[in-house]
Amino acid sequence: MREPPDLRELLGDDSPEDEVERLRGVDALLRSVPAPPHEIPLSLTQAVEQVAIGPARTPRRRIAIALAFAVLVAALAFGVGRWSGGESFDESWNAELVATGDAPGAEAVVRVGERDEETGNLELLLDVSGLPPLGPDEFYALWLVEDGEWGATCGYFSVGEGETTVRMTVSYDIREFEAWAVSTGHPNEHPPPLLRAEIDAA
Repeated sequence: MREPPDLRELLGDDSPEDEVERLRGVDALLRSVPAPPHEIPLSLTQAVEQVAIGPARTPRRRIAIALAFAVLVAALAFGVGRWSGGESFDESWNAELVATGDAPGAEAVVRVGERDEETGNLELLLDVSGLPPLGPDEFYALWLVEDGEWGATCGYFSVGEGETTVRMTVSYDIREFEAWAVSTGHPNEHPPPLLRAEIDAA
């Protein structure tokens, strides 16, 4: 895998160190996001098409904006915000996640759709409430747990006030994992689960 570029070389020596570190975190988050789903919602495509192009900026500023926008698009593709969209969803089964001591009052339900015969993918709907909003560079994640460890991520998302509904697409065989979990942070940081539910293998 090709090594990522040195942001200090791209931004120059006159850029503040805190800005460089922030962009390094953004770049690391972008590289941690798995491949996008097979189909991007029409609402997202239209939103990107409507982004206004402002006046010309300095090359360094364009690099910073490009990195931030790339992270936004990648995160949106995995459920940042509320993806209800009015699209139909055929539920096959669901699991109610139970809050741990690190997230008292939080609630979540994962709804699993039918597997697409052409792509082999599954659509998921996550209804979650009671989690506090995070900072602009932070996200929650929905995980599949295997042997007590984070086995695979289904997607990243942010929350607002009240209930947030997130639509995700995965290719995994869900029944091969032992549990669902919601956490904060990067997978390499091994964050504690905030909500969890066992997966019924029956």
